[in-house]
Amino acid sequence: MRVRFPVSRVLVSLLAIAVLAVVAGCHNNDVTGANGALARLTVDAPDNATTSQNFDIHVTAQDIGVQNIQNGVVTLTLPSPLTVVSLNAESGTTATFSGSTITWNLGVLDSNTQSELTITAMGVTTTQTNLTVTAQMTATGINAGDAVASDTVTLNP
Repeated sequence: MRVRFPVSRVLVSLLAIAVLAVVAGCHNNDVTGANGALARLTVDAPDNATTSQNFDIHVTAQDIGVQNIQNGVVTLTLPSPLTVVSLNAESGTTATFSGSTITWNLGVLDSNTQSELTITAMGVTTTQTNLTVTAQMTATGINAGDAVASDTVTLNP
């Protein structure tokens, strides 16, 4: 007996596999869990930036679980030649920087809520440079390396 699959089923299957491969290949967000709390960390940098002009990088921390995230801290180091111009932390959180390292204190992130940090950055280059901005979240039950997100920006002369 010969089994025939309609072309549409094969195409749908291939499309589903392709979508999963694309999602697995994206590194601008990460999800991790601890004690009923699920944390999602996202970094969103522009695709391109121009030398000596400010641009924004958005970092979002979300609690998508049923428990609060306790003692949440996000750290981020801007790659050279990027520098921090300013930070804008959402109400209830604080952010500081020393050199190119940014520390964002979330404190408690309630269940099913999110908070955003906007980093205004600038860089100077004479050649086109691809730069990866990486953030990492730690919290009670969330260890270093469990929640890491990154995005790439191309700095143009």
